[in-house]
Amino acid sequence: MSSVSPRQKIMSSPKTKTITIPIFPLPNVVFFPKTFLPLHIFEPRYRRMVEDAQAGDRQIGLVLLKEGWERDYFGNPEVHQVGCVGEIQFHERLEDGKFDILLYGLSRVRILEFVQEAPYRMARVQLLRDINFDQEHFRVHTETQEFLRLVREYLTELGVEQVEEIYKLQNYSLDSIVNQMASVLDFSTEEKQQLLEMDDLETRFVRLRTLVVKRLFSLKVVRKVKYVPEDPRLN
Repeated sequence: MSSVSPRQKIMSSPKTKTITIPIFPLPNVVFFPKTFLPLHIFEPRYRRMVEDAQAGDRQIGLVLLKEGWERDYFGNPEVHQVGCVGEIQFHERLEDGKFDILLYGLSRVRILEFVQEAPYRMARVQLLRDINFDQEHFRVHTETQEFLRLVREYLTELGVEQVEEIYKLQNYSLDSIVNQMASVLDFSTEEKQQLLEMDDLETRFVRLRTLVVKRLFSLKVVRKVKYVPEDPRLN
């Protein structure tokens, strides 16, 4: 009898609408499907979460904390409703009891209700399906090539080395490229959260491309601006 991985259950079963998962809130990370995320787990409650996940289906939901989380971090501060469920692909227990883990993003999720508050939060979540690109009207191949060229130009302006490596992504699906770039480029967590919450892949792509274009334009403008002394008499 063949076995089915948790990832296959989530991604292939059209009947699956809700699941219950542990929730790992972070203040500065937005996790996207089809991306990898390394994490260092040190708090006792989240060490317990990793242990329990490893003993079960190895799934953890990562969500972004809302502004003001500092006031109640060791309690249960508010989080954004939309996050991403990931599967633990690798874990290592360190000598001090902490963990290093690697998550792979499976699906965007929306928190419906919390069903457990301690020692860590558990939530019933709805799996969110992306609306795919319109294959008849959207030029996926052309848009992919043009977008990668744009990202390459932006990274070059930033002074990033080995930017040619970006073209290795051209063999990936465009939704995977969009999520990868949304994850790693230097946007604010608020901008990344907005991208994650977009159900339509084309809308997410257009928004991401617009962010890159604006950043690139700003960099080019800054390079052209001459030094302006604080005292205008020194002009």
